[in-house]
Amino acid sequence: MAQGKTIVRSRYCGLRDVYLAKVTQNTAEGYTAETPVKMARAITAKISDKYTSETIYSDDGVEGVNQTYEGTDVELELNSLAAADRAAFFGQAYVKGFLMKSAEDEAPEVALGYRARRLNGKFDFVWMYCGKFAQGNEENYETEGASKTAQTNTVKGSFYQRAKEDVVEGKKKHLFETRVDEANLAVDETEAATAIRDWFGEVQEPPASVSGAEG
Repeated sequence: MAQGKTIVRSRYCGLRDVYLAKVTQNTAEGYTAETPVKMARAITAKISDKYTSETIYSDDGVEGVNQTYEGTDVELELNSLAAADRAAFFGQAYVKGFLMKSAEDEAPEVALGYRARRLNGKFDFVWMYCGKFAQGNEENYETEGASKTAQTNTVKGSFYQRAKEDVVEGKKKHLFETRVDEANLAVDETEAATAIRDWFGEVQEPPASVSGAEG
């Protein structure tokens, strides 16, 4: 962080623009994904990064703590899932107007993108690189009574680090997410400012000046 830079902290107050991109390569040799597609309208999102910590003792005291990333749980509440959305999330067959669920359906590996608005009007732009919505979908139906009750869809998935190894600030790392905090962009952080102008045009990679495979 630049010396003397003022940090802006503003609460989240909005969520929009949920995109999925099918991952076509996730190996040690490289990572690629298809062009992102916008999904249903967003209502809520619960994103939970999971870690385990192991305390190591020696000489009657704490020698250190090992921390391990286990994955990220994702729960999205969306206004409604069209048949094409279900195919994208869960790998269900959508052929000639028929949506067909089967016991053999396998959720595809996807990247998840979205943006969250803050009270100051700025956004956090996010891409999560790889995961599957294999935990399925919850939907409720209710008969129409004196008033109509609108129903929503909730989809649940598990996300994880990608196999490709990057070098970030001189250290080898396996990325699982990248984001840009629009409210705190410095004037010279032009690559990030350019990226958010078309954030959902592709799954965004950190620039080579930040992250890149070792030669």
